[in-house]
Amino acid sequence: MVTLSTAPRRPLFGTCRDNQTDLSPEGLAVCRHWRLISERDDRVETSMLIVMPDHLHGILFVKKPLEQSIGAYIRGFKSGVTSELRKLKDDSTLQVWEPGYHQVIALSQDILQACKQYIRDNPRRYCLKRAHPDLFVRLEHLDGTRLPTVLPPLKWVGFGNPFLLEAPYLHAIQVSRSVTEEALSFFRDEVEAASQKGAVCVSPFISPGEQAIVEDIVRSPHGRVIVLKHTGFPPLYKPGTRYFDLCAQGRVLILSPYPYTTTQPKLSRERCLEMNAMVAHICRHGDDAMRGYE
Repeated sequence: MVTLSTAPRRPLFGTCRDNQTDLSPEGLAVCRHWRLISERDDRVETSMLIVMPDHLHGILFVKKPLEQSIGAYIRGFKSGVTSELRKLKDDSTLQVWEPGYHQVIALSQDILQACKQYIRDNPRRYCLKRAHPDLFVRLEHLDGTRLPTVLPPLKWVGFGNPFLLEAPYLHAIQVSRSVTEEALSFFRDEVEAASQKGAVCVSPFISPGEQAIVEDIVRSPHGRVIVLKHTGFPPLYKPGTRYFDLCAQGRVLILSPYPYTTTQPKLSRERCLEMNAMVAHICRHGDDAMRGYE
């Protein structure tokens, strides 16, 4: 799956409304040039394509070994689109694309199906983001009594609804990887009861048990979460599938004090313990308030 963006993310290829993209002449030209990739070399098959106003997602199948990288085919596609659009707009200096591209190599059917689902859902997500721009903003230099103090180069950055930090009831979630099914069922019932009483659940949501609990919260109409992220936020970050709809509904805040690097560190036990301590700090008044409420 490849992702290409316009320069500088301007809506050159059409407009998005009612969870669909109405393609402009420029967007239609993009579709034609995409099909030309496989017409020029049948070793590369063009599959799904979604053209959004300011970017596109497409899937390419490499059917036989190539003498050159797939990047050469993408560069040829970008060059062909640029050439046609410069003629279409009578502008020999038109810059259509951001440099480079992003790719996900699907080495299994599960990854491929996830890519296809992401592509199909993109117009809806795009419209949601445009309808709620204030909830899809990177929040720099967050502070407050509930956030633990961190030393440079660490700093608190967030994405989503910052007012969740001000909720009267914050409920920490920590579930061991060795939790029994019986204990996990108890935890899930406890979290559901807390959510119904207005608690905002806080956790890195890393262990399988925590992942199961956050899925319950996502499906719940009243669940709200603060998620600690173990890596920093890359440029043009947006929440993944699990949290995207919650972001549009103002029901999630994603936090990280860690700087973004192109080579993100593996999740270590030390970092897990550090984040659990951060969760405890954030919730130290919230859980007391919940007990008083009960």
